Amino acid sequence: MYDNYADDIYRFLFVHVRSVQIAEDLTADTFLKGWKNIEGFDKRHPRGWLYAIARNTLTDYWRKHKSLPLDEEVEVVDDKSDSVEEVIDKMLDADRLAQAVTTLPEEMRSVVNLRFMQGYSAKHTAEALGLTEGNVRVLQYRALKKLKGVLS
Repeated sequence: MYDNYADDIYRFLFVHVRSVQIAEDLTADTFLKGWKNIEGFDKRHPRGWLYAIARNTLTDYWRKHKSLPLDEEVEVVDDKSDSVEEVIDKMLDADRLAQAVTTLPEEMRSVVNLRFMQGYSAKHTAEALGLTEGNVRVLQYRALKKLKGVLS
């Protein structure tokens, strides 16, 4: 399971904590908790089971630290040769978007992360978060509406 899901779990956690070291630690904690609770393993939905553990691990982390990260380094990769001004504009837009996403409730942030940053389908997002596809679509709609309001 680690080989199949570690990268996804790491990316999910990294988006929320924005620190390589913390995301690595939380990923390790997630798999350790999974190993300790293997009797509760749902063979039909391993991804959802691991994401539930990761979400709980993240919640525990935020409870202990009670702060939200607002700074993030954003690397813009583009095949076209943009001018320096265009690259800076893209970096500022990406930073503004990243800060706007931090204003969303945790569940909405998770949906935005999985759907748009990791490219999951609504079905896979629902499975990972233990929601229905309909709930994912509603959360996605509400998150995008909130982001539009924040960014306008």
